[in-house]
Amino acid sequence: MRAGKQNSEGGINEMSDRTSTKLTKLYVPLAAALLLSSVVAACSDNSGGGKQAAGSSAKKADGKYDPPITITTARTLDANTKFKPGETIEDNVHTRWMKDRMGIIMKHNFVVNNDKDFNTKMRLLLASSDPLPDVFQLSDATLIDEFIQSGKLMAIDDAIAKYAPQRIKDLYAKYPDGFNMFKRNGKTYGVPMYESLTGGTLLWVRQDWLKKVNLPQPKTIDELDKVFEAFTNQDPDGNGKKDTFGLALSMQDRINGSRATADWVFGAYGSYMPFHWSKAQDGSLVYGSIQPSIKQALGKMRDWMAKGYIDPEAGIKDANKATESFVSGSAGLVAGEYFMYPTPLLDTTKNNPNADFQPMSLPAGPTGSIGRNETLMVKRGIVFRKDFPYMDAWFDYYNRMFGYQFFDKDSEFYLGNHEGYDYVMLDGKPVYQQFEKMGVPKDKWPLPDGKTPIEAKAYASLIGGTNLNRPYSYDEGILKFANDPKATPANPIEDSIKDRVPIHQLAGKVRIEQNKYEVKNEFKGAPTKTMRTKLELLEKMEKETFNQIIYGKLPLDAFDKFVSDWKANGGDDITKEVNEWYKSLSK
Repeated sequence: MRAGKQNSEGGINEMSDRTSTKLTKLYVPLAAALLLSSVVAACSDNSGGGKQAAGSSAKKADGKYDPPITITTARTLDANTKFKPGETIEDNVHTRWMKDRMGIIMKHNFVVNNDKDFNTKMRLLLASSDPLPDVFQLSDATLIDEFIQSGKLMAIDDAIAKYAPQRIKDLYAKYPDGFNMFKRNGKTYGVPMYESLTGGTLLWVRQDWLKKVNLPQPKTIDELDKVFEAFTNQDPDGNGKKDTFGLALSMQDRINGSRATADWVFGAYGSYMPFHWSKAQDGSLVYGSIQPSIKQALGKMRDWMAKGYIDPEAGIKDANKATESFVSGSAGLVAGEYFMYPTPLLDTTKNNPNADFQPMSLPAGPTGSIGRNETLMVKRGIVFRKDFPYMDAWFDYYNRMFGYQFFDKDSEFYLGNHEGYDYVMLDGKPVYQQFEKMGVPKDKWPLPDGKTPIEAKAYASLIGGTNLNRPYSYDEGILKFANDPKATPANPIEDSIKDRVPIHQLAGKVRIEQNKYEVKNEFKGAPTKTMRTKLELLEKMEKETFNQIIYGKLPLDAFDKFVSDWKANGGDDITKEVNEWYKSLSK
């Protein structure tokens, strides 16, 4: 759990680091009080969930349930999950801890290796008369909606009010939008699993190229024009060939993805993003892709493409392939996450030992606008079958597992999941990886290679087998060591951050300073009725139109026809349905 792990887009998965940094201001008493009052009001109507039988388990003073209770679950488990000899997902260090320390016996109804198989099994289970698992994780928005509509899930507003510890309630009050995936008609049907929010676009630029063409890092789009002209036409790599261009960009799928993205270009021209739903001045939600500022951004990229500033193969490259243009030394700038360092950006210096790449802030547009894609705060959550009787036990378990995120030194998981698995104690200090190199005796190595830990977090099935995070939990530590590399770590997460190289720390600081520029996607619901039949066609039309405008195959005014066609071919109906969903959150 403690070492950085590759995520699906090739970056470092921050949720696999040791813990997370504490928020500057954790508690928001007034917001918490408001949330609690709304929760109590919502639970006055119990028609959406089963009555609690939480008192049916006797709990000793030491926090152990006696007699033991059994809670069932179902889950995905990566086929590469490691176990020590003789251990399984049913019997391991964590399940034994649960039974011995909490009096909870965890049973798995089924375990599969991927989300597709899991969702298929859950849909079949939903359609049958067979009982659901007590507790399980869902991430597919459509499946979440199907379960809520079925009436087979418990509305948990009363359980939150009764059993969630105050620090958890305060967290929910601080980030209430995290529940939007799980709210229907004023009731709540799931506990959000927050992300640590370390994503977010910044720019990576070839600093040595800037030095060669005698230009500073650009602060505005106008200044960026000059940089792109120089990168394209003034031989910044000094090889005597015209083989460079300004921007590495992926247009194969969504032009505002997370890597080799143009989200920052749209953000420079207004507060709307393609494929996002944003608040209009009247408070309703509008589709970002049809707003006038999008046309302005497309016009700028059209101009860049015509001048050779953008990779001419952008239309057929995915994000990773497009990023290779920067790594190989063809492009002078690429947009993406701060954790593109070390992978893949470190390969830039393998291709050219003299290459110097640096993180850079997003440039402002003509009116001073700066913007980037939202990083999703919640991608998944835990739901409960109707009439599940042990919500008190689940929140007790959740709180114990979450304690390390609040830097609770009394938490059994403050240093890590389980000693001898994801960390080893040596001379009174925890060691999280490279055990042989750190001098850990061989009989204490979690795995025979002496290098890697066992990610015991994977065994925690009642929270989906993953880390629990507070939003922006790394930010304070990143800023601390970016500003003072010699600072003293105050907690385990800061200890994990302190040894990062300066360029990584600086990139994190740049990303954090621009968190305020995120353009939120307000729609977090399942696909609406019209989306299910029309969205694929509309998105295809959008991507093709935008790409053809940028490549100059269509005039810029083709955007206006796209807007009218989008509205006429289901867009207006989708807008109505999205706003009905949005209103339902507050009913």
